[in-house]
Amino acid sequence: MAEEPLQPLPAPAENPVAPAPPFEVNRQALLWVAVIALGVAVFAAGYSYRQLGNVKRESARRLAELQQAVMAATDTANRADAEARAARQQAAVVEARLAEEQGQREALEQLYSDLSRGRDDAVLVEVERLITVAAQELQLSGNVATALAALQTADARLSRSDNARFVPLRRVLARDIERLRAAPAVDFTGIALKLDQLASSVDGWPLLAAVTTAPTSSVAGAAEPATVPAASGWWQRQLRALQGELGEYRDLIRIRQVDSPESVLLDTQQQTLVRQQLRLRLLNARQALLARNDRLFRADLAEAQALMARYVDTRSAAAAGALGLIRQLASTALSVELPTIGDSMAAIRAVRTTPVSSGR
Repeated sequence: MAEEPLQPLPAPAENPVAPAPPFEVNRQALLWVAVIALGVAVFAAGYSYRQLGNVKRESARRLAELQQAVMAATDTANRADAEARAARQQAAVVEARLAEEQGQREALEQLYSDLSRGRDDAVLVEVERLITVAAQELQLSGNVATALAALQTADARLSRSDNARFVPLRRVLARDIERLRAAPAVDFTGIALKLDQLASSVDGWPLLAAVTTAPTSSVAGAAEPATVPAASGWWQRQLRALQGELGEYRDLIRIRQVDSPESVLLDTQQQTLVRQQLRLRLLNARQALLARNDRLFRADLAEAQALMARYVDTRSAAAAGALGLIRQLASTALSVELPTIGDSMAAIRAVRTTPVSSGR
């Protein structure tokens, strides 16, 4: 490899400047750096101060807005709180009114329930009384008509109430009413009244032993023999002939045919005893009627008929009518099986002892 030629060295300059010391160079650089840094710092400080002022103004503005918003929110909250308090007060007033109305409604419902219960209890008391009357009529006097009327009245009284508790009772009443309608009717009360009338009219029946002083008219005297049948025996024909011959004296002398001669020989005291016996038999028959004793009833009436046939002048209208009535009563059958209304009695007791539910 070829060697390069050597270049000649430059010639030194004339009057060269002496180089500054290194310390001064660094000092100047530091000075410029310090100046620049100070300028930057001043600029940064100014900028920062300006920005800080802007921030302060913005913060103050926002703080003011926030305070206004807070004040508005506070006012709104206060108004809302006031409205809430007013609403609570109104709600409390409404609740108080509702509670008062509820109490009044409950009081009215209780009053209505009490009134309804009292009305229903009164209806049940009345119905129980009617059923008891019907049972007593059947048991004591056997009066089916009165017992039937009492049960029908009880059913009509229940029909005016809409209480569902009464429905089973009405069914039982309907069955007992149908049984009473189908029962044979024996008017025990009417028979008892007739026996009372007969007993009170005993003193008006003429006895065979009584002396009749009232004169009979000629027309009646003429008509009396005609009442005797023409087919009577010889004795009757002789009696009519004798009465015709007596003429006007027939009112002073009376000829009568009697089965027992002692019946016309009774004195006043004995006649009174006969009447008392008749009255006693009729009253005994009445007692046997009320006791449903058919045997004693017929026996007492048979004794009364025998006493009348023996001692009473049955040709008189009063005695003949009484004797016919006694015979009619004696033919009445007392041994009639009457229905009972025990089912109705049990039903009314069950309804009265059943507690009333709140929902009617």
